[in-house]
Amino acid sequence: MSRPLLRAIGFGSGLATAFALSGARAQLALPGAIAPAPAGSVAAPMEGGKSRPRAAASGPVAPIAPKPPSEDTIVGHALYLDGTRSAIELQRQGEGLEVVRLALTGDRLSRSGEACRIEVVERLRLTMRSTQSGLRRYEVDFPACPFTFDALDGAILVSNDGKACVLKQADCRADPNGLWGMGENELDPKKAKDMLTLRARVEQKMRNDFKALYAKIKSDKASRKELVREQAGFSARREEICRAYVSEADFGYCALRVTEARALILASQLADSFKTAETGGKKKR
Repeated sequence: MSRPLLRAIGFGSGLATAFALSGARAQLALPGAIAPAPAGSVAAPMEGGKSRPRAAASGPVAPIAPKPPSEDTIVGHALYLDGTRSAIELQRQGEGLEVVRLALTGDRLSRSGEACRIEVVERLRLTMRSTQSGLRRYEVDFPACPFTFDALDGAILVSNDGKACVLKQADCRADPNGLWGMGENELDPKKAKDMLTLRARVEQKMRNDFKALYAKIKSDKASRKELVREQAGFSARREEICRAYVSEADFGYCALRVTEARALILASQLADSFKTAETGGKKKR
């Protein structure tokens, strides 16, 4: 595959150059559906045509594993880091996806305080990677700035191990970490209240699944400890991800998407815990 070509644009200097970058293959990463509620009670037929409630099962009904958000929600339109900065656009290529546009905004290395911008002028291939989170994860074939992302509902959550990319040939330092989603002009003030209401419902769903999962793995102290650690750190991580998102105080858009991702992860783990318990039970019998 040919190496991706980039265009570096320095704000203030008016300098633009095109060049190729090479190196090790990199990763690019991009969150959900919520598990449906357990089925209701079941009635068994009774003599004489009447019915009576069937005795409750010995344990809770196993939840159905939720499906990850559709790829269609992230294809065909631009997604912006924090709603205003770097931009990415994805399209379908056969049965997979590819990056057809990538622009990274950062800080110029040679002149402190001056902005720079890197534009990739060649398509980048995406590869899906397996995860246990319930989310679809991708890596991008972009050696100059490796990162991965989890696909959310109309957004992607990018991770680069918390590190910014230093592109020396472009004289630019760019940080891709964070939520890439709706742009500032797409946020409709009329929908702000609905968005905040939806976030509250997702928050409650997340808390309920956390409690259910905690109770389900009560015999595994190590897993319980790890679950509590992750949940305790979630709010702080969400704040770190979303504090710079445009109009976050008014819409809570970033927090909604990140919370949906966490809710999906917990719901997937809860469904897996029931599946594991059932498998173990069959082996014992």
